[in-house]
Amino acid sequence: MNIDISNLSAAELDELIAHAAVRRATLEPAPPSQPPPQAEAIVNPSWHTSPLPNGVLFMLRHPGMGWLAFALPHEHRVHLTSLWLHQSLLYKPVEATTVAPLPTEITPNFGTGGSGTMH
Repeated sequence: MNIDISNLSAAELDELIAHAAVRRATLEPAPPSQPPPQAEAIVNPSWHTSPLPNGVLFMLRHPGMGWLAFALPHEHRVHLTSLWLHQSLLYKPVEATTVAPLPTEITPNFGTGGSGTMH
């Protein structure tokens, strides 16, 4: 398939991406329920979180797809909080004297375990 998108404006591309995502959600096979063993990652993305009546709105900004929004129930917020705290306590940060770039390809570590402002 060859679709020429070179002449589309940013707004037209945003609309195309949104429509394609809605269409993809209806097709089989569904995207895998488990994350891949490796993934390209956006380093230090902007994010936003705010409370919802039964949980939290968690948004991440992807440079090509824009803001991706997820409504998480309260128990998932609690679970993420405990996982991130656990990971923070387990892993030492890179030494301040060592300048190491953040990786853009990440291998997830599945076995280990906001404030309403944008970051």
